[in-house]
Amino acid sequence: MKKFFIACLIGLSVMATDITAAGDSVDLIINAAESGDAESQYFLAKLYGTGAGDLEKDKGKALYWLKKASDAGNLDAQCEVAVYSLHGKEGHPADKAKAYAMLQENARQKHPASMREMGRLFDRGLAGFVTQDERQAFNWFLQAAEADDSLGAVYLGYYYEMGKGGVKQDYAKAMTWYQKGVSQLEPAAMNNIGVMYYYGKGVARDIKEAERWWQMAVKFGSQDAQRNLDALH
Repeated sequence: MKKFFIACLIGLSVMATDITAAGDSVDLIINAAESGDAESQYFLAKLYGTGAGDLEKDKGKALYWLKKASDAGNLDAQCEVAVYSLHGKEGHPADKAKAYAMLQENARQKHPASMREMGRLFDRGLAGFVTQDERQAFNWFLQAAEADDSLGAVYLGYYYEMGKGGVKQDYAKAMTWYQKGVSQLEPAAMNNIGVMYYYGKGVARDIKEAERWWQMAVKFGSQDAQRNLDALH
């Protein structure tokens, strides 16, 4: 855990305007990753995946370090690898049984993202493994959201917005969970609040306010919000 915090502090320095200092910080992360530190390996995968920290974006290296981190026991990396392996995406061979088992085990350890992904599996169903069950999905989303998973909060908010999973439709609770997602800078939450304002769900209908939320979501990378803005214009 101590190494993880060190890696995060190093990551913040990567954003410095001094290119030499940024390069030095990345070198420290690379050295720690090559020494086998799982948190640094996961952090390095993210840097290569986004092209941050004076590194060129490199999908192959991002996937390499993600797998290394997963194999070394990093739960965030394991969750991502499991999601990719469910459908054979991002260079990972399809292995539903292994992926499902990994998510189950991590969710038992109360890993927030894994609990959210379990919710998604029950929301959709997974042939041969999970029967679609919205009540189970709701319970997983609730646990993930309460553990501060920003996307878990979005899914939970959506369940309240639509009245799914055995709960009554409740726009106020939906907005509360979306706002929690926003507090964590989750673009999907910003987009959904825009939808609430566009349709007047629990709030006075306000197209300008909807547009403002969608513009904010786009700045944080939401493609759904961009499509909403395109349709609006």
